[in-house]
Amino acid sequence: MTYSITKPDAGPSPEIDVVQIMTNFATFATGLSANHTELNDPNQGDHENVILTLQTDDPGVTQDLTVLYCKNAPSQAGTQPQLFVQIPKFLPTDNDSTNAPNEPMQLTYNSVNIAGPVYQSFLPGGYLIYFGSTTNITVPITLSPAPTKILVAIATPNNLKVSNPTPFFVSTTILSNTQFMINSNATGTYSFGWMAIASV
Repeated sequence: MTYSITKPDAGPSPEIDVVQIMTNFATFATGLSANHTELNDPNQGDHENVILTLQTDDPGVTQDLTVLYCKNAPSQAGTQPQLFVQIPKFLPTDNDSTNAPNEPMQLTYNSVNIAGPVYQSFLPGGYLIYFGSTTNITVPITLSPAPTKILVAIATPNNLKVSNPTPFFVSTTILSNTQFMINSNATGTYSFGWMAIASV
């Protein structure tokens, strides 16, 4: 016999379901161990993970609810299942008559780079954040994994001028969807920290 979710029930007597009830108890730990902490663990029965069914379309929000779901998302790295959220529509209102669409928001991305020298993570809404530092501003900084578009690139000097302890002038120039340059009036070897936000 296998585990049955219908037993025990409110039938005439549990005596007629003894074999099924014993089977349920014998197989309960095995069934529970999927997505749960084992029963002999101090945190027994706690949820360990959640499995979301891959959706083909955005489910939409019709009540005062927020929907969390999994859907394929295209990116420069290919199509990967990602976590999405759709919140209740809050516009238009009496104060703002804009009929804003209730677009889904991508919450995750399929990779995070913690190895450097270009560090990368994700931001809600289908954005990637990159950061790092460099001492050679004559070479363009290349973002990887490749985004579809760099939205902003910011650099800051990590050193002050020796003769006059003030920061160096620094700016950035976006060259393509994957590269930008740091511009500065610094001469010699100085360190610059940088950060860029891009679209997935």
